[in-house]
Amino acid sequence: MKILLLNDNPVVNKLVTLSAQKTSDELEVVENVDSINEGSYDLLVVDDTLYESELFTTLKEKITFNKSLYICARDAAECR
Repeated sequence: MKILLLNDNPVVNKLVTLSAQKTSDELEVVENVDSINEGSYDLLVVDDTLYESELFTTLKEKITFNKSLYICARDAAECR
């Protein structure tokens, strides 16, 4: 499985990296949309600190992905 993690939190990075290693999945980690190379991914993982309303529109112009996962803290504003 090819996974793209859009994240700037070192704790989230470590947890997702360890999980991907255990399952032998390919993981690409980027801290901003500009750092994403065009391509195709099975799973897109987005951390709440980088989420903005136009994010998915921008991502769909650069990459394709089958599924997406939004990671947020309990006290984070809900994604709309």
